[in-house]
Amino acid sequence: METWRIIITIILMTFSLVDLSATYYYVNKYLKWQPEKPYKLIENNPLLVFLWKTFGFHLGMFIGSTIILSSIYIISTRAHPIVVLLLTMLLTFALFNHYQNINLLNKLIEKYPTGHLPESTFGVVEGNNLK
Repeated sequence: METWRIIITIILMTFSLVDLSATYYYVNKYLKWQPEKPYKLIENNPLLVFLWKTFGFHLGMFIGSTIILSSIYIISTRAHPIVVLLLTMLLTFALFNHYQNINLLNKLIEKYPTGHLPESTFGVVEGNNLK
C-alpha cells in the first residue's frame, strides 16, 4: 500500500473515532437533559438513529460504530483519491459541527437546567421536559 494511503487511513480512522465519540457524548448528554427527545431530533445520521431505535442507544452505537469504521477503512484504502479527499472534508466539517453543537448544548443546559424550554422563546419543542 502506498505511504499516503496509510497516512490518510490513520487520519480518517482517527477523525471517525473522534466523531463517533463526540456523537456518543453529545447524544448521551442531551438525553440526560431531555430524556423524551426523539433520536431523530438529536442526530442527523439515519443509520445511527435506526440502530438506536432498534437496539437501544449503547448497543446501537456499538453496531453503528463497527459499520461506520469498517466503511471508512474500506473507502480510505480503496477509493479514488478524490473520494478520500471528500470524505476527509466531510469528517472535518462534522467535527467542527460537534464542537459548535456541544458548546450550544452546554449553554442551553446552563440556562435551562430543568430541560424545559419556554414556549414563548422556542415555540413548541418536541420532547420538552414538563415544568
